[in-house]
Amino acid sequence: MTAKEIKHINKEISRLKAKVIRLESEATNTAPKLSDSPGAGSVSDKIGNAVTQITDIQREIQNLEILRNSALNRLSRDIFEENCLFMRLSLHYSWNKIAMQVGGNNTADGIRKICERYSW
Repeated sequence: MTAKEIKHINKEISRLKAKVIRLESEATNTAPKLSDSPGAGSVSDKIGNAVTQITDIQREIQNLEILRNSALNRLSRDIFEENCLFMRLSLHYSWNKIAMQVGGNNTADGIRKICERYSW
C-alpha cells in the first residue's frame, strides 16, 4: 500500500458519501409532478430504488474504510517512514509539523518525498 493509494481510497469514500447525500435528497423529494397522463410514476418505486442504492453504496463505503484502516494499522511506529506516514494519514499532520516532530534536520519537502516513495 502507498500513500497515493490511501488518498485514492479517501477520495472514493468522499465521492460515495456525496452520492448517498444526493440520493437521499432525491428520495425525499416526493412532490408529485403534474402531467397529463394519469399515474405517471410511483413515489414508492422511487424511494425503494433509492434505499437499495443507498444501502449498496454504504456497504461499499464500509468496505473501503475497512481496507484503509487495516492498511493504516499495519504502519509501524518504529520505522521512520511508517511513523511519518502515520502522522500524515491518520493524524492529518502537515509536512512541516511532521518535520518538526521527527527533527534531525529533516525538511517538510524531504519528509514528503520519502513518504510518497514508501510502500508498505
